[in-house]
Amino acid sequence: MSSTDARYIVISAVKNEAQYIGETLSSMAAQTVKPAEWVIVNDGSTDSTSKVIKGYAKKYSWIRLVDAELSKRSRGGHIVKLVYYGLSKLKTNDFDFIVKLDGDLSFEPGFFERVFAHLAQNPALGITSGISHICSGGVLIEEKSARGHTLGACKVYRKECFTDIGGLIQAMGWDGIDEIKARMKGWEASPVPGLRVIHLRPEGQANGTFASGKERGRGSYFMGYHPLFFAVRAAKNILKSPLDGVGMVTGYLGAALKGGEKIDDPEFIRFIRKNQLRKLLMLKHKV
Repeated sequence: MSSTDARYIVISAVKNEAQYIGETLSSMAAQTVKPAEWVIVNDGSTDSTSKVIKGYAKKYSWIRLVDAELSKRSRGGHIVKLVYYGLSKLKTNDFDFIVKLDGDLSFEPGFFERVFAHLAQNPALGITSGISHICSGGVLIEEKSARGHTLGACKVYRKECFTDIGGLIQAMGWDGIDEIKARMKGWEASPVPGLRVIHLRPEGQANGTFASGKERGRGSYFMGYHPLFFAVRAAKNILKSPLDGVGMVTGYLGAALKGGEKIDDPEFIRFIRKNQLRKLLMLKHKV
């Protein structure tokens, strides 16, 4: 299959994205390889998000807006519920790739053509994405993330891989758990080298830096991070962004002290901790 023949569907969950969604819609409309279907789930927006989307949906039959019928919003788990709600509303089942796309991104017209060309070159690659950049002072700067980590804001899944890992887990940290499960199953997960996606709203801006770090700390606890690995990671974050790092520690310790929930998968926890210790020891690692 050539990159131009790839069939893919896109699911987006949006809430009050009127300031950004127009650029995301324009970017998708300009793609050299169009999706078979793009379902956009409106999670109770109170601004003009729906109006903007409906304007594009009138022009492009492959864009559909649906209103979510789900309860309380919470980061991570709720987002995954919205993604599954969008998947349940698909009209097509003829596709090879699943894209989870946020509503505050912009990207070049050949973005998905490059993604699928990269996937075609490596059949073992199960999850990929672009690399997030933000515009600061008129200059694009790469957003920092763990080496090789795929961007949750624009994940691209090979359908077989998505099925193999049992889909997405409805919890904070879902966009790290999917990669680890993929590697456990023998798949690879990494972004397309040099492929930029512009994040119009920098990570953590919606909820605040401290709150964002706190949620990631809870997510790290839920995923079963090794305490030593988490301590080193949090210390590095404190040096780079004190509010974010302190938030991470607060979230992790709060979950630990309250006996918070952990992923119900002992094999997963053993796998992640083993590779985290290898990383600390500067040995070859998979995570």
